[in-house]
This record gives sequence, structure tokens and C-alpha cells, in this order.
Amino acid sequence: MRNALQEQLLKAGLIKDKEIKEAHKQQRREDRRPPPVKGAPPPPPAARTEADRARAAKAERDRGLNAEREARAARKALISQIAQLIDPFRRPHNDGEEVYNFIDGGAVKRIYVAANTRAALASGEYGIVRLRTRYVVITAEGAQAVRQRAPEFLIVQNETVSAAEDPAYLEHPIPDDLLW
Repeated sequence: MRNALQEQLLKAGLIKDKEIKEAHKQQRREDRRPPPVKGAPPPPPAARTEADRARAAKAERDRGLNAEREARAARKALISQIAQLIDPFRRPHNDGEEVYNFIDGGAVKRIYVAANTRAALASGEYGIVRLRTRYVVITAEGAQAVRQRAPEFLIVQNETVSAAEDPAYLEHPIPDDLLW
């Protein structure tokens, strides 16, 4: 079925019969499409509140996970900062044959050090810092810097007490061969 305008355009040679048929096919396709949905009907109030509760619970869980993730990132950053802080104060300690025992978290730990390093640890010139899973011997200045920034990393920092300062040591001298 052609309308008058299509007949006139066909006679004038401006369109072809094939184009008219294609336009009719397109029109039939559009007529078969279902009408667009203007919006879903609103859910009943009970379902809406359940969905709101589920969204709130998910948001709370996400906040908790984000807080954990941020805490882990902060801890990792602190460990990096401590590693950079102690790097200039680090002293070699794995070259000795003497054992230096110390307490870390209720457990007795040991590292092997040279005699001069052991004496420096005992006198307070050196300290021990736990970095990740290792123990590092550092100078007293480095131990003070770690104590100010993050005291939980500082394991051993002996204070120097001479016998002249404390009269109790005068009565009970400590033997030179006592190693702990």
C-alpha cells in the first residue's frame, strides 16, 4: 500500500521501489515492539526496609574492611619508616661467636655477636631493634630515634649504671665471667 506522496516520488524518480519496501518493513518492525516501560512499580514498604537494612549492613561491613586495610597499610608504612630510620645506625653483629641473650615478648632470644659488640650492648652503647622477623644491632642514637618514633620496635637498650653511681654494686660486685 503506497500513499500518494510515495507514488509521486516514484514517478519523479527520486526514490526506488526497493526503498519503499524497506521503509514498510521498518515500520512493521517498530509496530511489533512492545511499548517502553515507564518505570517498575514501587516495591512494597516491607521489602524497601529490608533492602535498606541490607544496604546499611553492607556499608558497615565495607567500612570495617576499609579500616582494616588502612591499618595494614599504616603498619607497613611504619615498618618502612623504621627501616629507613635505623639504616644509618646499623652495626654488623653476625660475625661473632659469643651469644647475647635477651627477652622479646616473654621469650628468650639470642644473637651471635663479637666480644666488643657484646660489651657495647651490655653498656648501653648499642641497642637491639626487631625489624620484621630479624633483630638488628644499632647505636644508642638510633635506639633513641626508634624509641621516639615507635617504641614497640626497640627490644633492648640497656642503661649505663656505673658502680660509683649505685652503692649497691659496691657491696656485691658482678663477676667478670658471668654471661647471660
